[in-house]
Amino acid sequence: MSRPIWIAMALAVALGGAALAQPKPPAQEPATPSPGAPALTLRNTTPNIINNVFISLSSVQNWGQDQLGASEVIRAGGSRTFNLPAGDCDYDIRIVYQGNVAEERRSINACTEQNLALPMAAQRLGR
Repeated sequence: MSRPIWIAMALAVALGGAALAQPKPPAQEPATPSPGAPALTLRNTTPNIINNVFISLSSVQNWGQDQLGASEVIRAGGSRTFNLPAGDCDYDIRIVYQGNVAEERRSINACTEQNLALPMAAQRLGR
């Protein structure tokens, strides 16, 4: 086989293979809560800054990650809404103020109670 025919055949195979290749799916956007997913809004009516917010299912034995992350706080008079997983309603919440003063509230039904004004009924319970 001559060289030009060999090159033409190789090019046809390469192009044909490329045509059969599946395109990459577009990058996925971060998950957004579904319309029926509960959300919980915390209103800080205290004079204190909130440094940490932990929200977990009541059935879970640990608090998980801080919902505010490393750089966010809720200032006095401020508020913040947290989107929760769809299908779950019963949550525990732990708030840690500046100075490491904490308060907790257990068994919040986030499907019926979407707004919490702080301070809550303080419970100093470990987990």
